Amino acid sequence: MQDDSPEGESWVSLSVWSPQVVQEPMANFLVEQTARGVELKGNWIKAYCRQGEEARYCLKQLHRYYKDLQQLYPELPTLKVVQENLQNEDWAESWKTFFKPIRIGSSIVVKPSWESYDPSANQVVIEIDPERAFGTGNHPSTALCIEILERILGSASAEEAHSGPSVLDVGTGSGILGIVAARQGAQLVLGLEIDPEALEAAQRNVDRNGVGEVMSVALTPLDQVEQTFDVVVANLTASLLTHMADDLVGHVSDKGLLLLSGILTEQVEEVAKCFQAHYFKVVDSRAISIFGFDK
Repeated sequence: MQDDSPEGESWVSLSVWSPQVVQEPMANFLVEQTARGVELKGNWIKAYCRQGEEARYCLKQLHRYYKDLQQLYPELPTLKVVQENLQNEDWAESWKTFFKPIRIGSSIVVKPSWESYDPSANQVVIEIDPERAFGTGNHPSTALCIEILERILGSASAEEAHSGPSVLDVGTGSGILGIVAARQGAQLVLGLEIDPEALEAAQRNVDRNGVGEVMSVALTPLDQVEQTFDVVVANLTASLLTHMADDLVGHVSDKGLLLLSGILTEQVEEVAKCFQAHYFKVVDSRAISIFGFDK
């Protein structure tokens, strides 16, 4: 990652202790607040902010959000945040210590470019440098999406030896889910992103993994994409998923699948009802509320 901040500008790391029950929404919240990736290690979530007003605003919003979560989960302890000032040179390198090769599902290994890994014969290595985009495989919802994609696309590959499915990744972030789909045999993958900086990171990861002939990334709004896809995946938040429901289901081809993630347990019923109203039914449900829907 290159530090494009002005010379002399300092950064702050915010390490937030989060019980597992709210780790996913806390991580998503910090990603949205900072527009950068977060690091997960056990119960700790680390985010980065510019020192000063940006850090103060993020902390203020974090405390407000945590109070809202405490209304849903009264057993949550007092919010614990460890703040550390970083020099520019520290910011550029310190985040890398958290990203090591990890195995996901039965055959996929996700690793950063600076780590070496000697795969076994049946393993597929995906190389991801997240930079300031969300998606390294460390986040539970990302990992479970990868597991589901591996199973879905593996089954499709066995049935369709000459033509894999098409995949739409809404909110592609680092591009990790689309790249997994491309490496698992998808014939066409489109990753959509609204953040230009994240899109640049996704494109570099597409090139890094040699899937440019299959996968493209774009800032195109979902409602301006004309084609439909065999698999549509969206690892977002419940509010975004329900807000985008019309466009999401409208891009699923006949007999296609819609894979949704980023949903809290207490939001499952609300999201399910929303998509059932669009004539979809739940065909699979996993921990962290990952769904498959079909028409």
